[in-house]
Amino acid sequence: MNRKAMALAVGAALAAPSALAQVTAPAGSSWELYGKFYPEMTTASGSGATPAGQSVATLSAAPTGNGGIIHRWEMQVSNTYFGFRANRDLGGGLKAIAQLETQVNIDQGDGNPLGNRDSYAGIAADWGTVRLGNMDTPFKKYGDVLGFLGVSSGNFVSANNVMRKVSNSGASSFNLRRANSIDFASMNFSGLQFAVQYSIGNPTETSINPATNRNPRVISMGVKWEQGPFYAALAAERHFDLFGGSGLLGGGSAAASNAGSALVNSKDTAVQLTGVYKIGVHSIELDVAQKDYKEEGAIPTNGFQEYKHMAYEVVWEARWTSSWRTALSYQKATKGSCAIAVNSCDTGGMSANQYNVGVAYYFDPSTYLFALYARLNNGSSARYNNSSQAPSVGEDITQASLGLAYTF
Repeated sequence: MNRKAMALAVGAALAAPSALAQVTAPAGSSWELYGKFYPEMTTASGSGATPAGQSVATLSAAPTGNGGIIHRWEMQVSNTYFGFRANRDLGGGLKAIAQLETQVNIDQGDGNPLGNRDSYAGIAADWGTVRLGNMDTPFKKYGDVLGFLGVSSGNFVSANNVMRKVSNSGASSFNLRRANSIDFASMNFSGLQFAVQYSIGNPTETSINPATNRNPRVISMGVKWEQGPFYAALAAERHFDLFGGSGLLGGGSAAASNAGSALVNSKDTAVQLTGVYKIGVHSIELDVAQKDYKEEGAIPTNGFQEYKHMAYEVVWEARWTSSWRTALSYQKATKGSCAIAVNSCDTGGMSANQYNVGVAYYFDPSTYLFALYARLNNGSSARYNNSSQAPSVGEDITQASLGLAYTF
């Protein structure tokens, strides 16, 4: 009711005085404004870049020995957003639903594209929900359940930097919101629910172009079960023609990218198992993910063919009192295995691990102070990245922050 009252107040303030009486929800409809402000002061530093000339993995860029992370302080607000959602009773058990959510850069004032977070229109009923728009995938939603002290992505403590992508490649990520999506989530069957989403292509990734044999699309699905203190989920996602494998390759790599070849297509797949157990003030989560990046067709000599590996995560969160919470997490990505056309492929040094420590003090359920620390250790051939800068091959990243979160 407070959110609805705020929505009406904002609308009234923007309306002409003669129209104030018209700022009301039609019968059977409701709406609300909501959001989160999450400014944090962060510091980052790098160390241990692989020396120039040292032998590295086949898929790795050539090491330079120079660090890419500049030691500096900055304000980050990537978990700050503002949204509007509405619904209307259509009768017969049907309800129309809509949401518009946007990241807001409160530190600088420059804008982001409207609706760049979960935004959609849909129909909800007893049998489930159908939505069309720009949304998180079931793979993203069903894993990383606990997050880390209120955040699950867009922060240097996010598990996605190691768990759901490879090295410094955005194209390899299995934790992205997908545009142009059709999403279905079933009703809840005594704690059991399944969901499937299909994205018909995103122009910001790779354009659909029959002339170049390109039809980028994503299918994501998952099933979850929740009963009492237990939560379990299995999710899978497949990317067509997004070339996550070729996206791993950097300058000086001994392998060649196929992204520009109309004779090659890609098919990248991830499978993820998640389990959560809650006991008293403690919650423990375990995630296991396998990713397989594969490209097929007329692959040239030394052209990328396949890379697959496993990644693991464990999270512990404790809510000691209504005010104090702590969290610890650890992620590990294995070096995996790879293949390129004609020649052999080595993955030595492509592993990485990250550990996070955090504490939060809640004034009330909507407002809290927090302190975070993270250390990402790259193998000698890896470039996993949880910072706003670009690390060099083998460079480790240390970050810490102090911030304030307010949710309304």
